[in-house]
Amino acid sequence: TNSEVPGHELRTRLLAAPGALAAAERDLERGLLTARGLDRVLRVAWTVADLRGAPRPEARDVAVALELRTGIHRGAPMEAGAL
Repeated sequence: TNSEVPGHELRTRLLAAPGALAAAERDLERGLLTARGLDRVLRVAWTVADLRGAPRPEARDVAVALELRTGIHRGAPMEAGAL
């Protein structure tokens, strides 16, 4: 499952779509997210992508994961059926 994948694998082998992590990387640089928090965001983004039937997370999946992690609305659809 996504929860069992080591953080290192999420960052090096199981890559999100190009540019998908831009917002998460900005939050990491600003100190709003820790490296461990980034790993957790990536796990949730993979789960959101899986629920959509996508082969890998896109920016919208990362936005949903960041919103769930930080509570900061980022314009990602959160209503039922949006995934």
